[in-house]
Amino acid sequence: MERTRDEVALRALRLLGVVASDEPATADQAQGALMVLDSIWAEVRGEAQATWDISTGVPQEAFVPLANLLAAELAGEYATPAPMTRPRAKLRLLAVIRKAEPRDCCDVDPCADYGAGARVVIVGNSTSDVWNDGGTW
Repeated sequence: MERTRDEVALRALRLLGVVASDEPATADQAQGALMVLDSIWAEVRGEAQATWDISTGVPQEAFVPLANLLAAELAGEYATPAPMTRPRAKLRLLAVIRKAEPRDCCDVDPCADYGAGARVVIVGNSTSDVWNDGGTW
């Protein structure tokens, strides 16, 4: 079941403690939250290439990440701490929108520096040709 923009806005306001769980948002609160929601959605939609739009419904799996991102954006306006940082909330939403695409793992370079001390470990069949680059293990 898809959720609406209004439900996302209300969830974000509740996460911030601005609206009680048994109360509706005021017209000003809802209007302000929806304005910010439209703005952040324009940013995220272009970056993530989403196949859905908040005007027609928010998929269930994106409801909480989108509400968290909205809450992180609105936190300063209400002088209250956000449930999580904006970058983390955005990454959670992007992870839902961008489904993992299978990649060919055979095109890694066993001698490349992938940062933070990461090492490539090849499991399974490997030929001696892979190791003829003079590198050491």
